[in-house]
Amino acid sequence: MRILIAEDELLERKAMRKFLENNFSEIEIIDEAANGREAIELAQLNAPDIIFMDIKMPGINGLEAIEEIQSLSASSKFILVSAYDSFDFAKRAMNHGVKEYILKPGKKEEIVRSILRVKKEIEYEVQQQTEKRNLIEESFITKLMHQPLDKEAYSILKEYFPSFKSGYFLVIQLTQPIEKEMIRQMLKKHLEHPFIVDSTDGRIACCILANSELNKSDILMQARKMQLEFGDDCYIGIGHPYSALDYFPKSYHEALTAAYQLTKNNSRKYGFLEESEDKGNIPDVIVQLLAEVEKGNEHESLQLYKDKRDFFSIDDHEDIYFNVKRMMEEQNIAFPENTISELDSDVEWQQFIILCCLTFQEHYRSKKLMEKVKEYIDEHYRQGITLEEMAAHVGLSPNYFSNVFKKEFGNTFVEFITGQRMNEAKLLIMENQYSLKEISYMVGYNDPNYFSRVFKRSYQMSPKNFQQQIFKK
Repeated sequence: MRILIAEDELLERKAMRKFLENNFSEIEIIDEAANGREAIELAQLNAPDIIFMDIKMPGINGLEAIEEIQSLSASSKFILVSAYDSFDFAKRAMNHGVKEYILKPGKKEEIVRSILRVKKEIEYEVQQQTEKRNLIEESFITKLMHQPLDKEAYSILKEYFPSFKSGYFLVIQLTQPIEKEMIRQMLKKHLEHPFIVDSTDGRIACCILANSELNKSDILMQARKMQLEFGDDCYIGIGHPYSALDYFPKSYHEALTAAYQLTKNNSRKYGFLEESEDKGNIPDVIVQLLAEVEKGNEHESLQLYKDKRDFFSIDDHEDIYFNVKRMMEEQNIAFPENTISELDSDVEWQQFIILCCLTFQEHYRSKKLMEKVKEYIDEHYRQGITLEEMAAHVGLSPNYFSNVFKKEFGNTFVEFITGQRMNEAKLLIMENQYSLKEISYMVGYNDPNYFSRVFKRSYQMSPKNFQQQIFKK
């Protein structure tokens, strides 16, 4: 733990420093401040975990310093030290979130207990932040593996990877599964840029988000080192690097296909997708078949497959499988559960093609239906539309409608309606032509207080504060 001591009495500072260094091996005293202004500057420069803050100091006092430090960074914890047993000081300190208050001269046991309590609080917060980050990264890598990307993916990139310049996917195929944390440690040895890992059934997907432009030769060199680290039973497929997030699902598909090629050919252990397998070199008949499948034309697709079956090689079948998978992922359609190794007969391939066509048909029907729903919502969202009423309007059961709606729009029906209303409310506030009460009624809320709570939940501030921020000048 990194500690800053803010105390205007030199002897008090040195005594506290000596006590802390003698009793806590894991503590680092990063600096000392003789007044409140120095404490603010040093806290901003060094970001200490704990600040021992004297209340009575010349110029800016301890409480004023705490307030300014917290406005710059909310991460530091404070232990207040004072010669005055004042309830007013204690109350003000509590208002700033300070929980530890030591009266001079502080007893050793009291100081130790205060540090241990703050240390426990810091460790808990770090654990919570780590768990939150892990959940966000799991969601993020899942989004990056499928098209289309939603707005949340771009928000996560901006917040958690602000220095992003380019990136790519690796797919690592293992015969024996390895624990996720061990995978992270092994990859960390060879990847200099931030990365996220997803591990399922011996297959590891790794997304690298670099803060610089990447080149293929450096990526190959890193892949070689990683392959040696994982061992002879490991194959590493590499997707091409891209500077736009939109292309990350493509990089994942390239890495996935490359990993499959490597395990099948067993000639190399790592590498990019071979050009001969790229979709640009797919025979015309396969391109035609894929076009029919994507349209959902099962009869045409099946007939074309039967007519040309004798001309399809093993590699051609792989092209069909992985390109159908790519097309579905690009449209965010659930791919059939069949693995390519399970399709070992003409009958199974025909059933697979029919299933894919029917899946595309259902997707287009749902999409057309959802377009109708969107039009209805745009016209009636100011009114009290319920999920049940909307489902009845399009002739679906509420449960099925709810599932299809969330799959199409990424939000529940209620969340979507609320979003429409809040966006309209925000625009009306910015126009500055109506009172907040009028706006509440205009977007469908008969209770202005409830409208205010919903608005605050959506934008982290009340409608009044939002209005004041916009027009404060």
